[in-house]
Amino acid sequence: MDYMTHTLFGIAVYGSLSKINMDSKTKWSLFATSVGANVIPDIDIQWAREGADYLMSHRGITHSFLMVPVWAALFSFLSYVVFRVKDRRIYWVAVAGVLLHIISDWTNAWGTGLLEPFTSRRYAIGIIPNKGYIFWAFAAVLLPFFLLFRSKEQWQRIFRTFWVIGAVYVGFQIAHSAYVYLDLKQEGYAQVALRADRWPGGISYYAKKDDVVVEGRHEVGGESGIIQTFRNDPVDMEQLMQYRPAKNLLLFAPFVVTQNLGESIRIFDPRFGGRVPILNVEVPASAGRPAE
Repeated sequence: MDYMTHTLFGIAVYGSLSKINMDSKTKWSLFATSVGANVIPDIDIQWAREGADYLMSHRGITHSFLMVPVWAALFSFLSYVVFRVKDRRIYWVAVAGVLLHIISDWTNAWGTGLLEPFTSRRYAIGIIPNKGYIFWAFAAVLLPFFLLFRSKEQWQRIFRTFWVIGAVYVGFQIAHSAYVYLDLKQEGYAQVALRADRWPGGISYYAKKDDVVVEGRHEVGGESGIIQTFRNDPVDMEQLMQYRPAKNLLLFAPFVVTQNLGESIRIFDPRFGGRVPILNVEVPASAGRPAE
């Protein structure tokens, strides 16, 4: 997800909390914690390296489940240092915020390092788009109600309504994605990856069977089917892992397309069609020739 959507989630988490008889310092602590915890994993963008190394230096250890209690403890400490507030709710709001960030990143095609540092592999299910336009659309629909109603209790209900609508949307995306995934598995595809459209109702799929990778579309109430087919040549994956850009791509993508071009071997993530430079790597042909 993008920065703005993570920030929106932080505001919505804080707005959903009951703040009856809560003093102003505790409120400010919870607000700062909720927004900060929803954004903090992306601090790794500050040291993310350019090129193919970006795949492994962003959404890595800072997005790991292992870091959830660490980030939560940090925000509890900062709340005490800055606001002189000690409240267990701060810790649990931070836990919820960091988990929300990690899980929302996991649901899109770019993926995240859920199990760092035990493995550098990126995990992605592709059921929610990387940009949170749909959540901003929900917020825009609800915005007039903040102007119509003024009480804190009514605002709390509006924020909670945002989460209910969001949960319905996510449920729809899960159901649609599961249908597409299971249908492709029944057709005999060994590996399947998905990438959701920006708006509900459409999913692009990428499926691998033997020496072919297909790209297709499934639209609710619309046209569905294969759009294009990629040739997938057999290569020595262990040899490819010796080349850093290729290794990063192999760890990042659910699966890759490998094409022998004669003097070189092209490797790319089919979800992005080879259009993103860091997801399209070429190595010397000798590096990936299968053993005789």
